[in-house]
Amino acid sequence: MSKRENLIIRNLQMLSLDMIKEAKSGDVGLTMASAKVFYTLYMKHLVFEAHKPNFINQDRVLVGSRFMPLYYASLYLFQKSLSIENLKDYKKFSSITPGYPSSITPSGFGGNHSYGNVIGMGVGISLGNRYLNSLIKIEDKKNNLLNFKTYVVCTMQDLMSGIAYESLSYASANDLKNFIIIVINDGISRDSGLKTTFTEELTDRFISLNFDIDVINDNLSSLDGAIDDAKHNKKPTVIVVNTIYGEGTSREDSNEKYNEPLDDEEMNSLRSEYGLKAPFMVLEEVKMEIKESLNKRLGRYIERWHELKEESLDDLKIKEIIDFLEIGKAKLSFKAENIKINDNYEEELVISNSKILNILASKSPFVLCGSNDNFIYTKASINKSSIMSKDNPTGRNILFGARMLAMGSISLGLASLGFKVFLSAPLVDENTLKPFIKIATQNSLPVNYIFTNDTFLKTYENTGLSAYEEISDLRSMPNLINFRPADINEILGVYEILSNYYKTSTIIISNENAKKLSGTNPKYVIAGAYRVRKEREDANAIIITSGSEVPLALRLAQELAPYGLDIRVISMPSAELFASQSPKYKSVLIPRNVKTFTLEFSSKDFFYRYATSEEYILGLTNYPEGGSKEEILSAHNLDIDYLKSQILKLMKS
Repeated sequence: MSKRENLIIRNLQMLSLDMIKEAKSGDVGLTMASAKVFYTLYMKHLVFEAHKPNFINQDRVLVGSRFMPLYYASLYLFQKSLSIENLKDYKKFSSITPGYPSSITPSGFGGNHSYGNVIGMGVGISLGNRYLNSLIKIEDKKNNLLNFKTYVVCTMQDLMSGIAYESLSYASANDLKNFIIIVINDGISRDSGLKTTFTEELTDRFISLNFDIDVINDNLSSLDGAIDDAKHNKKPTVIVVNTIYGEGTSREDSNEKYNEPLDDEEMNSLRSEYGLKAPFMVLEEVKMEIKESLNKRLGRYIERWHELKEESLDDLKIKEIIDFLEIGKAKLSFKAENIKINDNYEEELVISNSKILNILASKSPFVLCGSNDNFIYTKASINKSSIMSKDNPTGRNILFGARMLAMGSISLGLASLGFKVFLSAPLVDENTLKPFIKIATQNSLPVNYIFTNDTFLKTYENTGLSAYEEISDLRSMPNLINFRPADINEILGVYEILSNYYKTSTIIISNENAKKLSGTNPKYVIAGAYRVRKEREDANAIIITSGSEVPLALRLAQELAPYGLDIRVISMPSAELFASQSPKYKSVLIPRNVKTFTLEFSSKDFFYRYATSEEYILGLTNYPEGGSKEEILSAHNLDIDYLKSQILKLMKS
C-alpha cells in the first residue's frame, strides 16, 4: 500500500469513526476492517459522475446497515453527493443520512431490515438493468449506453439468511453477469474455527449455484484484481474478503461489542496520527488526490457516454428508456371513462382485475408482474408477454416459484429503478411479504401488491390457512394505500388512481364471481368511500362494507326494507383515501346520529372507529376452520338470516 493510498483510506476511516462518535453508535471494528474495500471500489472501479447522483449508467452499490458510516463517507469523499453537514447529521431525526431504517438513493441503497435483503435488492436492480439493456439491444445491437454493474457489500450473516438463499438461487437461474457480491469475512467466531468452516461451505454453495467465487485477503492488490476479474466475468460473482476486525484500533481481532464508539483518548490519538486537527476534517491533499485520480480514470469515459446518449436520443424507444431512468418512473395514461362495461357483466373478480391490469400494462414497457407459483390462481400476469428468463430477458412476467422472500426483496430492487411492479399472492401470504411492504412504503417505491383469495371462504381450501387479520394489518401500516374493490367498476377506479400514483399500494381482491353492481362508480373510488345504495327518505341505519361483502350488504338492505329500515349502504374501497377526505364529506356520508353497522369477513379491529358500538361490527372473532361456505358462515354468525336478526335486534334496542 502506497503512502497516498494509506492516507486516503485513513481519512475515510476517520470520517466514519467521527460519524459513529457523533451518533453514539456504530460498528467500529467492521468499519476499520472494510475501509480498504470501499476505497478500492470507489477509487479504482465504480463508474459514477461526481456531483450527479442521478447519472443513469452509474454502478449501483448496496450495503447492509453495519456499513452505513463507510457508505456515507464514501458518497461525500468520492462521489460528492453528500456534504459534511449531512455526515454530522448521521442517524439524526429527518436526516438524509439515516442509520436505520432503510434509505434508497439513485446511486444505491444503504441499510436493511433483515439480513440478506440487500442481496435480494441487488438481484432486482441487476435484473432490471438486464431487461432495459436488452430492450436497447433490440433497437441497436451495438449500443452500449446502459451497462452498469450492481455491487452488494455484505457480511457472512447476510449470506445465512433465507432471503439470500432464495435470491441467489434466482440470480443463478438467470445468469446475472453484472452482479457482484463482496462479502466481508470479519470472523463469525474466532474461538470455534467456524470462520474457516463457513468459508468452505460458502465456496461449495456458490460453485453449485454456478457463481464464480474468489476468496482473498484484504490487501489492495488482491482486492483490485478480484473486482477487475468479476467485472469481466460471464456469470454472477462473489468475492469473500478475509479481514481483521478493528484493524488499527484497540478493537483489532477482539470480541468487543460492535456498537460502541472509540473513546476520546483513542480518537484523538488516531486523529493525531493521521494529521487531522478536528473531527470531520479531510486533508486538502487527500481531496486533490481523489479529484485528480477520479477525473483521470472517469473523465473521458463520462464525456464519451454523454456523446453516446445524445446520439441515442434519435431512437424514440431508446429515448423512452433514457427518460424513464432519468425521471425514475413509468409514464402511464389510463382513464376509466374510456372503458365501457356491459350492465350484465359478471366474471371472477381476479379475471376482471387481470383485464384492467393488462390495459394499464399496455401503456408502458416499464410495468412488470411477479408472482410465486400462483399466476394460474391470481391471474395477475401480462398476457401479451412471457416469463422472464436468461434466454428471454425482455419477458415481463417474473415467476419466482417458491421463492416468496426473494420475490419481496427483488421487487424492491426493480422498483428502485422506477419500474411499476405488480406482485400477486394469496392474502394469507401477506405476513411473509410484510417486511418488504414496510421498506417499500418507507421509500415510496411503486410496488403494488395484489392479494387474492380475499376472505376465508376460498383461502382455506387452497392453502390450509385462513385469512383473518391480514386486511386490518395492512390498513394499520402508515403511508400504504389499500384497495378492496367490489366489482369491475371499482377496479377501473383503482387503476385510474394507480396510473398516477408512484408509491406503494395493495389491491385485495376476490376469486369469486362478481356482477357489475348498479350503485358502484369508478370516479367515486378516489373518495375512498361513497354511497352505493341511497336511502328512500331519511336513513335510519347505515352499513359500511367493502369488496366481496358489498353485494351481501345490498341484499341485507333490500330484505330489511319491509321491516321499516331505510338503510344507506356505503362501499369503502379504500379506508386510507376516505381518511384523507374533508371532515364535512365524512360527516355527511356517515352522520353520527344514525346507527352504523360495518360488515367485512375479516377481523373486527379496524371498524371500531366507524361502528356505533362493538355489537354493530359484523365480522370475525376467530380464525375460521374448514367446512363448507354455509357451515363456516353459520358458525361465525355471518349467514344472511343471523345478520338480519342481529340488525333488527339492535335497531329495536
